[in-house]
Order: sequence, then structure tokens, then C-alpha cells
Amino acid sequence: MKNYIAKSIVVLIIISLTSGCKNFDHLRDNPNNPNKVPPSLLFTAVIPTPVSSFSDEYINAQYHLWSAVDNASAVSYRFGSGTFSYATLRNIDKMEKEAATTNAPVYSIMAKFLRAYNYVEMTTRLGDIPLSEAMKGAEIPQPKYDTQKSVYIQCLNWLTEANNELGAYISTHPGEKIAGDFYYNGDLKSWQKAINAYTIRVLISLSKKADDADLKIKDRFSAIINNPAQYPLMAGLGDNMQITHRDEDGFRGNYNPNAAVYRVSVVLVDTYVNLLKTYMDPRLQKVADPTPKALAANPTNETAVREDFNSYVGADISASGATNVSRKLNGEISYPNERRFWNFIGQPSILIGYPEQELNIAEAAHLGWIGTGAKTHYDNGIKASMDFYGVDGSVTATYLTNNAPYLLGAAGLKRIHEQMYLALAENSGWESFFMTRRTGVPTYKFSTENSVTKIPVRWAYPTAEDTDNRAHYRAALRSQFGTEIDDRDQIMWLLK
Repeated sequence: MKNYIAKSIVVLIIISLTSGCKNFDHLRDNPNNPNKVPPSLLFTAVIPTPVSSFSDEYINAQYHLWSAVDNASAVSYRFGSGTFSYATLRNIDKMEKEAATTNAPVYSIMAKFLRAYNYVEMTTRLGDIPLSEAMKGAEIPQPKYDTQKSVYIQCLNWLTEANNELGAYISTHPGEKIAGDFYYNGDLKSWQKAINAYTIRVLISLSKKADDADLKIKDRFSAIINNPAQYPLMAGLGDNMQITHRDEDGFRGNYNPNAAVYRVSVVLVDTYVNLLKTYMDPRLQKVADPTPKALAANPTNETAVREDFNSYVGADISASGATNVSRKLNGEISYPNERRFWNFIGQPSILIGYPEQELNIAEAAHLGWIGTGAKTHYDNGIKASMDFYGVDGSVTATYLTNNAPYLLGAAGLKRIHEQMYLALAENSGWESFFMTRRTGVPTYKFSTENSVTKIPVRWAYPTAEDTDNRAHYRAALRSQFGTEIDDRDQIMWLLK
């Protein structure tokens, strides 16, 4: 009996201990720190967001300038180290894993576009980057760098796969929406158009490599243009990948009545203003106010002042900060148009837009990559940009006939690039800067005040690479530039 009791006690102790372990395991799951996240939440987190108007990106593209008495330095082009996007890519991997767990394959399709977007953004700024051995964690803690060419090939392949797989998914799941989308409210057809518009952007950015047999730039471009059912494209401003601002936290643009310092400090730059004036472009009156001096000279007829292109003057971005402050205080420089921008709505912030798409297609047609008429897409791009600013259609028609008609030859290509610069004003992030870096249009203004005499062409790699991945980092510098110098003047493969 005693032995039975003793054995029973031992068994109870064992049961108690084992059940206690199970309870402890359960308690270790912190409900406030879940290890599973719906793919829709991850999708929201990894979708690239646009940059609001009057941000630093657009200062570097010479659209506007920050000119304040207590901040009178000139714009500096001393680009330092760039950043890698591997944290975002890890979340994309996590999204794809959760999509497989929850049987939501559309997120895996979108992951291909998002990977391509992030790798293209990195390589555009830096040059060669880790890709094939990246994201391996402890398995490969020091990944090798892939050549920029191989990165672009992989990204273009991902973009093609994303389009084809998304098209097939839409056909078998008509009307289905993707949750977590703040651009298109889940509309997959709109996403497919945006993916293809982005692919066109990437292909045009590779114009210096148009004849590369491995990249197949012209073939890829033709495939998109000649197969609209397979590769749908944006058809108008309604297809823009953009955010519309409103007076709510997280949805306000930079330039609004809650940030009064912007109204007195932000002025437009003559690189932008003078190009608009050259073509007597009606967008000037939509984006700028006449100088205070011009308004004061004719106080009884503001309409006439606004119609006069000589009433608009931009700051000189290559001048000293003190010079521009002085001119501003004297009423000699134009501010952004108060009626358009100085409110909580302003203008939408675009990531990828229809005017850019059409002007990119116009460039491809002008270069002979495709048979589609360059003039048609040139006109489409300008009309759409004019509509974005609220220019009357009859004024646009006159502009396209008399002021800035499509031209053949080198002059026509330059004009396409000028119109792209105007269409990308204060939107689409760094795309305008990258277009100028590639084409030289328009001519940026530099001086010793800018700290440079020419456009910087890249960012240096993250400084941690020289300690965390030294051998591969140094090898990448030598293979690209023939030296271990890592700075803004090194010419990457993309630009050669």
C-alpha cells in the first residue's frame, strides 16, 4: 500500500510538472508581440510611398529652394552614404511566407514587383549590390555583390513574371481585391497597369544599354506596347499611383497651414521657372505666384500681372543663401501658388504617373525602339500633365501647336526630356533627378556655393559595409571603378 501511494505521488508530481511546462510554453506567447501577421498588414508596410511636394528630393532636382533668414546656406550636393533596403525585403519575404500559410497567392505575386522595385532603387543609387546571396541570414552573412547588369536582368524578369502571373490571377479571380492597399483600394487591374508603367520607367532608364544582347531592352519594350491585352498600361490620370492629401494625421503634405514656416521660406527656382517661361507654359501660372514686387507694381489689375510671364522669377540655386534671402526680402522671387498649394489638399503625391508613362513611350518611339508614333504619346503626356494642373484644354491645344510641338531629331529628344522634367515637378521622388543624370536635360546650375561643379552621379555604399562585408565591398569597388574610392563621382555601369 505504501509502495502504491509512493508510486502514485511520483506519478502526480510528474503530471504536475509536465502540465506546468505546457502552461509555461503557452504563457511565453506574448499576445502583444504576435509571431504571425496577416499578409495584408505586411503588404501595407512594404508598399513604397510617394514623397510629398516641396521635399528635399525636389530641391536637388532644382524645382524649389528653402530660403530662410536663419537658414541661408545654398543647396549642397555633397551626397554621402546611401542605404540598403534589406529590412524592407525581409518584410517582403515574411509577407510571402504568410501568404503561403493563409493561401493568399496574390501577395506572392506582388512580392515579385516589390522586390524588383527595391533592388532597382538600390542599384540606381549605388551601383553593384548584393542580390543572389542576399537575404540568406546566417547561411551567408557576407554576401557577394552582383553586377548592376545582372541586378537589372533579374528585376526585369521579376517584373515580367509579376505582370503575367497577376494577369492570370485576375482572369481566374474576377473582381477580387487585395487587402492592405492604400493606392487603388485593392483593385488588381490598376496594380497591373502600375507594374507595367514602372517596367517602362526601368527600361527607359537603361537607354544607354539599349543594344545589349542580354538585356533585350527593345524587345521587352515592344512586347509591352504591342500586346496591350497581356500588358495593360495606364490610360489616364485616374490610373496614377498616388496619394491624395487631406487634413488628417499621416495624410497631410509638407506644404500646409500647419507648417507656416514653409509659406515664408519656400521659393521656386529659376531652373524650373525659366524653362516654363521659355515655352510660355500655362503651368507656370498654376504652380507659381507673381513676385511680390510685380504685384505691388500693378495693384489694381492682378489678372494682368498673373498673365504676364515676366511677373515670375525664380531663385538662383547656385547663388549664396544670403543672396537669395536678400532677393526674397526685396520681393524679387516667386513663391509657390498659394491658391493651389497652401491648404490641406494641395496636389496629390505621385509615385508612378500617367504623364511620365506617356513621355517614356514617346522617348522609346523617338529612338526607334517601337513603331508607335512618338508624337501621339508626347501629346498624351503633355495633355495629361496640363490636366493635372487644371489647364484648359483649348490652351493646351494651342501650346502643343505653337509653343512646344513635337520635333524630330536631337531637338525633339531634348524637348521630350524637357517636358518630362516639367511633368515630374514636385512629384515621383528622385525620378526627375535620375532623368537629368541620364540625359543632361535640363542643365542644372552649380557653383562653389553648391559644393560641386557637376551633377553627382551616385551615393557611396553604407559605411558599415567596410567592416561588415569588407572583402566583397572592396572587390565591388575595384571591379566597377578600378579603385577602392567610393564617392559621388564614380561612374556606374548604368551611365556608361
